[in-house]
Amino acid sequence: MDSDKDTLISQQRERLFSSLSVPPIVKPCKIGEGILVVNPAECQRYREAFLSDKSSIVFFIPSSGTGSRMFDFLQQFLGSSGQEQAEEAKLFLSKLSSFAFYANISEEWRRNIELKDFDLLSFCDYLLGSKGLHFSALPKALFPFHRVDNRNYSPMERHLCQGRLFSGRIQSYHFTLQQEHFSLLQNFAMELNEDFPFEVDFSVQSSKSDSYVFDEFQRVLFHSSGEYLKRPSGHGALIENLNNLHSSLIFIKNIDNVQCPKQDNEVVACWELLAGVFLTVKQKIGEILQSKDIDALIALNERYQVLDDLQLGESWETLTQVLLRPLRVCGMVRNEGMSGGGPFWIRDEGILSKQIIEKSQIDPAQLSLLSESTHFNPVMIVASSFDAQDKPFNFDDFVREDMSMAVKKNHFGNSVYYLEKPGLWNGSMFHWNSVFIEIPSRLFSPVKNVMDLLNPCHHCL
Repeated sequence: MDSDKDTLISQQRERLFSSLSVPPIVKPCKIGEGILVVNPAECQRYREAFLSDKSSIVFFIPSSGTGSRMFDFLQQFLGSSGQEQAEEAKLFLSKLSSFAFYANISEEWRRNIELKDFDLLSFCDYLLGSKGLHFSALPKALFPFHRVDNRNYSPMERHLCQGRLFSGRIQSYHFTLQQEHFSLLQNFAMELNEDFPFEVDFSVQSSKSDSYVFDEFQRVLFHSSGEYLKRPSGHGALIENLNNLHSSLIFIKNIDNVQCPKQDNEVVACWELLAGVFLTVKQKIGEILQSKDIDALIALNERYQVLDDLQLGESWETLTQVLLRPLRVCGMVRNEGMSGGGPFWIRDEGILSKQIIEKSQIDPAQLSLLSESTHFNPVMIVASSFDAQDKPFNFDDFVREDMSMAVKKNHFGNSVYYLEKPGLWNGSMFHWNSVFIEIPSRLFSPVKNVMDLLNPCHHCL
């Protein structure tokens, strides 16, 4: 076992300090150049293709975030005794009654706030600290995002409410979370059990995927107890959790991208569109594999741009291997200044493919390509556990490990380094076949900072 650890440490050290790959970007994906736009008639046909299919659905929702990230500016305000982030803290206070969680604040604190008879630092400690509401430790999945009919709703419950509109097609909602939150969310789900006609289950990111930590001299570090110092390796490790699902349709969405009830029908219609495209493409791939009809494959590729034209000249044996890779259909929204991943064409070993690339992955020499990018990845992805011949995938076979990301952190005043696994929809899906579809930007309403809840899209009146 020690030799296995030594091998893994050596591999991570080598990758971290010497052999990480930078995605060789050619250009951003744009409308007609990797991103498909469907007109209303086509949209209706795709939705009908989904509605006529009988496949059950599993929602896969990464949910490991906590309130501490949402309240980072208040944490800095508290930690600096009011010297940092003071203006943002005051703005937050001035908007306090607009948040759903205002109803959670005690009557005494609300009265003092209305009378302006309170200390802002003490109030922030009440919101975030263990002697008050303790929002800093609350899982984001349970944070009060929306207020509807004098009742607060967490993003987890809002996701489940949207699931009611799928006419019994949903098998389960699967949330990934931190081990320390497992019991809390499980108990919450049990309380809601009678309200929803599907299962709600959970998994945690395996500690076996944690990364070793190194100092600037590339030495592996230890705890004072003598155990290796390790850190969670990012959401790319969740490919293992995704691999453990067994569903013909998997819908992937982030926990904090959830909408008010007035948008529920449009959200469901978008999923029906993406799933209809997925089922259509998968069926056509299955037919092409059976018929070996190159003209049908060329027509499919002209429409959906799944393969590079160079691959069309390969043998059927090679084409079969390519067509039997996992397929994903991803919604893309117009880029309106959000940070995060975007759709790009990259060239790898001479072959063009569509990938979702994070800003942190881009070579500084190619950062100008970001200004040319028109679309953004909101994480609305349809996939499947099975290929076009209904054989189950092992998703680990399609990860590109050298697309891991190097992380630098401060550890007790010293710089330390460790690997994050290739992102779940980045390098962990590198060897997947991708179809990108434009969807309405209004269906992307993430909450990274608590102030994002002030956006009109989160006013559920």
